[in-house]
Amino acid sequence: MNKRRGAVAVFLIVCILALMLGDIPGVEGDLTSDLKAAQNKLDALKSQLQQIQKLIAQNKSAKYDLLSQLTALNEQMDQLQGDMGNIDSRITELERLLGTTASQIAAREKQYVELSAETEGTVELLYHVSNLDVAGLAFAGGDLNTMVNAQQGVSAVLRQITASLDAVSTQKLALESDRAAYASTKAQLENVYALKKQQADLLNQQTAAKQQTLNYLAAKGSNYAAENKRIQDEMARENKLIDQIVAEIYRQQHPGAEPTGKLLWPIPGTIHITELFGMRNDPINGVREMHNGIDMGCPMATPVRAPADGTVEYEGRFSGYGNMLMLQCGQHMTLVFGHLKSFVVKKGASVKRGQTIALSDNTGWSTGPHLHFEVRIDGTPKNPFNYLGPKP
Repeated sequence: MNKRRGAVAVFLIVCILALMLGDIPGVEGDLTSDLKAAQNKLDALKSQLQQIQKLIAQNKSAKYDLLSQLTALNEQMDQLQGDMGNIDSRITELERLLGTTASQIAAREKQYVELSAETEGTVELLYHVSNLDVAGLAFAGGDLNTMVNAQQGVSAVLRQITASLDAVSTQKLALESDRAAYASTKAQLENVYALKKQQADLLNQQTAAKQQTLNYLAAKGSNYAAENKRIQDEMARENKLIDQIVAEIYRQQHPGAEPTGKLLWPIPGTIHITELFGMRNDPINGVREMHNGIDMGCPMATPVRAPADGTVEYEGRFSGYGNMLMLQCGQHMTLVFGHLKSFVVKKGASVKRGQTIALSDNTGWSTGPHLHFEVRIDGTPKNPFNYLGPKP
């Protein structure tokens, strides 16, 4: 079975009374004003509560979205950590290559200097050799062998110079290549360093921004929750005040005697209790709230009888109760029957204990055929088991 909160039944009582107060003598005008003012305030609080609960829902949705983004960022951070490992390996490789290239350049520069010096020596030797008059040795009475040897010496020096120049040229090209490779490797290393820093900074900035927003939403959520509780508490106080005003109005309207003895169970036959009086998780909305009566499972169209003598104060459709009937028994006791199929008696009718007043059904907020039964004393819900007699 299902019903809404206690405020719903109180609101119903207030609506009924609002239609009746102008025609009933003995009801003080200040009570009417107080009741109207309390009801207006309760309506305003309900509107505030709806707005706060809407903000709470939006805040939760925003937090869930943000947490999803943070999770994605964390995954990116994990991926970046893996990339960082590859980048660090690349950095190590490039640094090693730079060291090797630097050593190679130093060696080549040394060889280049040595080759250059050697070449200069050879050129100088050629200069001295070339100053000899090799061709005039024969006319000067020189030895032929000496002349030949001199010519061969000049040729050897020329070959040596050519080889030295080739070696110097080759060494110079290799040195330039090494220097270019060094510069390229250094540029790559700097780019890798810059990429690593850029990615890390970007993710850190995004994470910080998301966390800051999450902290803000958490703070707002706490404020909304506090405001929600404040409004709920104020509504509870207003409901209590309304109950007190309604109880006084009932006392003035119903000067008759209170029921004596225990109440009759409202349906005949074996009674199956499907829900007790007290706090429970509402089966419709899942919210933990007060269940103001008891539920009795029964087939549709089961006769519902009056537990005591009384007057029908209301019969009609009302919110989560579906078709509902209220029976006033004396000054203080009100009996409420919910989820009915139809009414056998009309508003204002006097009924006797055991008289059929309605038929059960499954109307309103309900999960199956049953009868919802409440006992209210001065407008306040009480445990029906404290007033009912033995089960049939």
